[in-house]
Amino acid sequence: MAQQAPATLEGADDTAKLSELSKLTYKQQAIWFLNAFWETIGEAEGENLWKYTHKMEELDLQEHENGCALDEMKAHVFLEFFKETQTVREMREKLRGSGAIGQKVKTISLSHYLILRYDIDYHVLVNASQGDNKEEVEEAQRRLDEVSAAFAESEKRAGEARVALVEAQSKESAAKDAEAQAKQREAEALAAEEAAKAREAEALAAEEAAKQREAEAKKAEAEAKQREAEARASEEAAKKREAEAKASADAAKEREAEAQASAQESKKREGEAAAAQAELEAALAEVKAQEDAYNAKTEELKKKSETGGVVS
Repeated sequence: MAQQAPATLEGADDTAKLSELSKLTYKQQAIWFLNAFWETIGEAEGENLWKYTHKMEELDLQEHENGCALDEMKAHVFLEFFKETQTVREMREKLRGSGAIGQKVKTISLSHYLILRYDIDYHVLVNASQGDNKEEVEEAQRRLDEVSAAFAESEKRAGEARVALVEAQSKESAAKDAEAQAKQREAEALAAEEAAKAREAEALAAEEAAKQREAEAKKAEAEAKQREAEARASEEAAKKREAEAKASADAAKEREAEAQASAQESKKREGEAAAAQAELEAALAEVKAQEDAYNAKTEELKKKSETGGVVS
């Protein structure tokens, strides 16, 4: 059986009583609210009331089911979870405006939220009868337990449905992932095939280029050998021409020497010829002189013979 809420609240005024109510556990506050408004709100909203209670216990990370109010950050999460449009600050301002809380209150209890959620008079809430006997209190708690059990069953079915949905989504996601992976592997295989073809084409092109370079290298080698042979032939020809030039130079020197010797000989013969000529001329002159003397003597003798030996 659920923990019983107190039958009355202590406090000098209704604001103090609400403060005392807000100090009860979340479940005790929910029981108080059910007892106060079972006919008008509790019977229809019992399941939602349990949701609010359970969510606050869940968000109260320190006290859990023994807690009574949420700080501003956790209250903000609570309001967002139930898609409430009002903010925590707006809630506090409304509560202060009605006199329900004072300026120093910084937390939001389940009672604070329910007052604003169902737009009820907090004076009525804090002064509501909680039953004059045990049977009435137990009936209120039984009602909450029934609502809690129904909601727990609903939550169980919802949980099972969520698990089934998650499993289905997981399977669908796994199938999509498998399909995506298969497509990816297919794409990778096609890309690998294209890459292999590209590499094959590159290899063939490289092979052709290598063959071309080899042919060019062989051609360059042949040309180099030919140029080397030509260079050697040119070198041999140059050596031959050099040798011939040397031989020609030596021959020229020899001919020059011979010419010089011939010139010397010619000069010598010329001198000898000149001397012979002079000697010849001298001999001729002497012969002529002798001839002239002979002729003169002959003429003289001829005259003498003609004149009888008298020559004048």
